[in-house]
Amino acid sequence: MPFAVIRWFFCASLFLLVAELNSQATAPRSDATGVRHGSWKVLYEENFEDHAPLFKTGSPRWVADTYQDTDEFSDGGAHFKRLGVTPPVAFRAEGPFGKGDWLSVAAYSRSNLTKFSDLFEVVPDPADPNNHVLKISSPRHTDGTVVRPTTALPKKYRVCLKVGFASFGDGKPGATSLNGYAGGETDQPWLNGDATLENGFYWLTILDATPRPHNNLWIHHHRKVTIDSDNNKEAWTNIWEGKDWVADGQHPIMMFGIDKNGNDDDSTGRPFLSWSNGALQSSGAIRAVDAYKDNTWYSACIERNENAFVLTTSGDFKWGGQQTYVGTIPVRSVYEAGEGIPDFFMFGDPHNNYYRGSVYYDDIKLEAWQE
Repeated sequence: MPFAVIRWFFCASLFLLVAELNSQATAPRSDATGVRHGSWKVLYEENFEDHAPLFKTGSPRWVADTYQDTDEFSDGGAHFKRLGVTPPVAFRAEGPFGKGDWLSVAAYSRSNLTKFSDLFEVVPDPADPNNHVLKISSPRHTDGTVVRPTTALPKKYRVCLKVGFASFGDGKPGATSLNGYAGGETDQPWLNGDATLENGFYWLTILDATPRPHNNLWIHHHRKVTIDSDNNKEAWTNIWEGKDWVADGQHPIMMFGIDKNGNDDDSTGRPFLSWSNGALQSSGAIRAVDAYKDNTWYSACIERNENAFVLTTSGDFKWGGQQTYVGTIPVRSVYEAGEGIPDFFMFGDPHNNYYRGSVYYDDIKLEAWQE
């Protein structure tokens, strides 16, 4: 059997197994009579295989940034005005796509000469050229591109996608490590440090505001639950490596919620409620569930039901091997998860003062709970 066919069969089998595990983990609850009520209904899907142009009116065009003062931590918001920070001249390109325009892309650059296709492009799957996938790139650490739903999510939802073949640094320690950068990048003007200490991307996250690239402090104050990776040279993440947590910044996978009862620090936001080693960790503990491998596809899902957020990652991990990790975080514990506050999912690179590299996504699916 040709290698490509073997690989296809393996991947297909893996994702069928993941789907079964996910359905088991989130099966409808029974009432006192044993009768089950409700089921998940697919609202939208996007697999990037439609041969028609992705955007109905052509790729989004760069326009002057008008989102610099939308809230306290936006690029020209009150927090930075108090510090005397002036945001740089910048440009944004946004546009809807997908069936019924259910998805939108939001990109940021400090030059309107940047090619939009260098940041957002449908390309052949690096594992199977017959398949097509979305590639999100940040050629410069000041670039940023995210995908979001065009409208806020329903009250109960489940969003899933494939993510992989990430090239956003390696987190290797040492002064000579570039960590995916060209060298010398800083996190200015919002901070005044070495941007190369951290490099990464968001697998999938839920925010309380319309997702757009901003300085890194903005998302610290708007995320609810997150699956992400930050390759950090200072090893401030602790990865569960089978027997213990080890300080390790190389390809960590974080699955966490934001503790609504924790102190709100201007520079970092509220503390994490990390899920790792089969349990929710104490508030503030930065503990990763595992580490991802290069040149590998994974699946990621976030579900919100009546009582909890359910975060799932599946694939072949560095320490746990072939695994499906399912973490449950009570809604009552999560910051900004109250009634009337919207939920938006987001994936990609949301920082315009950090992160340089590329990552691939595919098979985005949104489901809603139907009684």
